[in-house]
Amino acid sequence: MRIVVTGAAGFIGLHLCKALQSKGFEVIACVRNTCGALSLPAGVEPLVLGTIDNNTNWDNVLKKGDIVVHLAGRAHVIKEKSLDPLAEFRAVNRDATKTLALACVRKGVNRLVFLSSIGVNGNANTGQPFSEADSPAPMDHYAVSKLEAEQELSVISREKGLLFTVIRPPLVYGPGNPGNFLRLLRLAASGLPLPFAAFENKRSMVFVGNLADAIIVCMIAPAAIGKTYIVSNGRDVSPAELVAFIREKLGLPLRLYYFSPILIRAAANLAGFGVAFEKLTASLLVDSSRINYELDWKPPFSLASGLAETVEWYENIVSAREVKYSVKRVFDVISALFALTIFGFPMLLLSLLVKLTSQGPALYWSDRIGRGNKIFKMPKFRTMRVDTPPMATHLMTEPERYLTPIGSFLRRTSLDELPQLLSILYGDMSFVGPRPALFNQADLIAFRTTKSIHCITPGLTGWAQVNGRDDLAISVKVEYDEFYLKNWSFAFDLKILVMTVIQAVMGKGVSH
Repeated sequence: MRIVVTGAAGFIGLHLCKALQSKGFEVIACVRNTCGALSLPAGVEPLVLGTIDNNTNWDNVLKKGDIVVHLAGRAHVIKEKSLDPLAEFRAVNRDATKTLALACVRKGVNRLVFLSSIGVNGNANTGQPFSEADSPAPMDHYAVSKLEAEQELSVISREKGLLFTVIRPPLVYGPGNPGNFLRLLRLAASGLPLPFAAFENKRSMVFVGNLADAIIVCMIAPAAIGKTYIVSNGRDVSPAELVAFIREKLGLPLRLYYFSPILIRAAANLAGFGVAFEKLTASLLVDSSRINYELDWKPPFSLASGLAETVEWYENIVSAREVKYSVKRVFDVISALFALTIFGFPMLLLSLLVKLTSQGPALYWSDRIGRGNKIFKMPKFRTMRVDTPPMATHLMTEPERYLTPIGSFLRRTSLDELPQLLSILYGDMSFVGPRPALFNQADLIAFRTTKSIHCITPGLTGWAQVNGRDDLAISVKVEYDEFYLKNWSFAFDLKILVMTVIQAVMGKGVSH
């Protein structure tokens, strides 16, 4: 049986793909871009869809599948930038789901499992646990869009005969979790004294391995058709219990103390963390008994085993990487502040020269690929005319004709890179790391992702920069980047910085 999984490169998607493979299913994984495709398990067939909305063409995907598991969606956004976030959530979570469901009917794929959210029921409860029989009470844009998607599926089921199942999970945790649970892990691993002994609230959660197993059961069980199921581990925990378990596994002292919740709430509000405090201290309990008795489903992983696996992942992979990153970050901030005190006035003079010698702004902001393959705006002193195509200089046939009068000098001396000191302060860049690729350098981005180079912050300079710069082929650049990733040390960074200064003075490695 061939299973189409949307959002396959996400946290839940990756675990589901592995679980499906382990049970002998053929997996067709839908991802948004080539970077997502490269993260998939071996043996999974990737299909790159691009943007997912009501215009997505699902026909080529669905002709290969027998059942669809729809995980893709727009999740909670910490720093919302959209002027109309509800419209953004609806476009991805509601409209794209409707388009997919109609395409399933059209292509004869009449079984669909939709991953919704417990947020459809509400954000917290003070009485009975949430159940499937409750009236929906979504409290944010994300949950509203998920509820509307469920409603669209019901309409299509009645009118077109689509067979669907909805799953509403509470907080999902497990190895690779990028969200709130990872923040709790970091807080617990810090060893800091915490006032959680005062919090008596409890929350239901579900281990990602249990959720993947429940999805597979809903996918094939005839009794699941047309049903909505809430899935959890079956055991609820308090923040104090979670921290105690994590610290025990990490070998840290408990350090949980009682402190007045009223005073803690006041302090959190003053510090701007009122919303986070309310989420931490609110109870959110669910009753997942319906899937237990209707589908005879039992969680294959206990709460303790799932937590142990998650803590082990954090300790062996995330923690070690973050310690190295913290040391590097402290050096970057101190050094960037020092460099700005020295180069601040020269930078003002260079800005004036750029403005006087050519039309356009002094700074050029380009879309670059940062840590985790996220796009950020990188500033440089403008060395090219404003009508220059947005592509790497070494790919142009006649780049010289686009240079400004002082562009060649700025590039040869690397003075055009000085504004990136601001990017270093902001955290988008480091002093040393792989040079950030342009947003449209798909081959370089994909190659770096296969080597996990996208996991480190890009740099003002790097090991590839001091070993050839513009003269290097992409494959050779990535080899140098990978060497840096595997051999990073503070001394190595200092060596690269010294080599960079020498080569900047000599103008070595710059083609144009």
